[in-house]
Amino acid sequence: MKIYNSLTFQKETFKPINPKKVLMYVCGPTVYGPSHLGHAKSAVTFDLVRRYFKFKGYDVKLVKNYTDIDDKIIRRANEKGIDFNTLSEQYIEDYEEIMKILNIEKDYRNPRATEVIDFMIEFIQKLIEKDYAYEKNGSVYFSVNSFKDYKTIFQNVKNNIEEEEDQEDQVTDYGEDKVNRRDFALWKKWKEGEPYWESPWGKGRPGWHIECSAMAINFLGETIDIHGGGQDLKFPHHRNEISQSESYTGKPFANYFMHNGFVNVDNEKMSKSLDNFFLVADIAKRYDPIVIRFFLISSHYRKSVNYSLDNMTQAKKNYEKLINTIKKIVDLAPVKEENNKIKDLILKIDDTKKNILNTMDDDFNTPVAIAEIMILFREINKIIFEDRTNITVMFKDKFFSLLEDIDMIFGIFPNLKQILNSEITCSPDENEKIIKNLLNIIKDIRQKLREKKMYDISDDIREKLRELGIDIEDN
Repeated sequence: MKIYNSLTFQKETFKPINPKKVLMYVCGPTVYGPSHLGHAKSAVTFDLVRRYFKFKGYDVKLVKNYTDIDDKIIRRANEKGIDFNTLSEQYIEDYEEIMKILNIEKDYRNPRATEVIDFMIEFIQKLIEKDYAYEKNGSVYFSVNSFKDYKTIFQNVKNNIEEEEDQEDQVTDYGEDKVNRRDFALWKKWKEGEPYWESPWGKGRPGWHIECSAMAINFLGETIDIHGGGQDLKFPHHRNEISQSESYTGKPFANYFMHNGFVNVDNEKMSKSLDNFFLVADIAKRYDPIVIRFFLISSHYRKSVNYSLDNMTQAKKNYEKLINTIKKIVDLAPVKEENNKIKDLILKIDDTKKNILNTMDDDFNTPVAIAEIMILFREINKIIFEDRTNITVMFKDKFFSLLEDIDMIFGIFPNLKQILNSEITCSPDENEKIIKNLLNIIKDIRQKLREKKMYDISDDIREKLRELGIDIEDN
């Protein structure tokens, strides 16, 4: 199984720290507003990764945090005239509701940054002791020059590939307190009107970057298998996480970094400044949330996904084709006699499963996997419903088994058990017996209606049966 590692700019064979266990940390939302499509893209991406590892037999511990204290949260809370805790709890509830409708599995832990303030203070103290950080006038900064590999993190120096850096939060935070303008705040001194915690450096609150390092180490350990997040978090957030975490522990922070792509809207990056910002709750009013999930996994996790009405409509059509085919197969009664076309379809089901697993083993290549599923369903529709080929019990067993595997991996059939439980598998002889019994019941009901002189209802039943090609003569 290969994963693209952002640290090395290449696909690497996945080797967990502990056999059959996977430790994952994913940067969750900063909860100062409703959940948007970018949140959904990241959540679905790493839910898919978790599901596939579980399908492969791994015990997965995925921690996804809530940043519930931050400059943006404080600013938004002040604008609304409410406490920062009230604001963050409101949007945590919103996010969790969105996760539920998108069929995101429950994480191992969802810590809030404010839960681990004590550990952050301990973390920062140790960085100061090891000369990786310094205190100035009540604030504490990490010295980027103290970490020798700082500038090379996520930079492919060997192939002269440099990615665009976004150091805005460090540069704009630059003041006379900082030794280097790129040093970043581990602890921010208290300002009037802001929440605060007591610390060895006075009243204050943690910086953004220290929060994720502290939560990852606190809940998963000093070295984890996979750290995930959006492409936009590489610089400066993940670079800073690596620097401070490895300075603190003296060990690698994460063996693999995975970054999901952006969400574009009509081929432009989604952003509030362009007024093309879409909330999941609003999209879910128009489309089934599972269609949204299906749309998001139809493109590779590392690529940007382009949200448009045309693309969503196509995703809806494709998903409905799958569901309609499943329902039609459920309603079909199998026959005992085998035929070559169904034998070939059974082999095709086996091949499709192998192909899906091979593509998922290649850095979670969902577009190819979804294409394999669509091709199989197209062949099933042609052979069974266009050519009217009878199916067998073996075909149904193989088909339903594949559906269960698909749902375990992709999470796109949350109502599968309900659909399958409605199945009544009967032979043609059993069907005929059921029909005869039902007709006898109808005949008895009509007789009782006629005895009570309720001829209009009796006649109405007779006419409805005639529309179905069944004639009843009263004599």
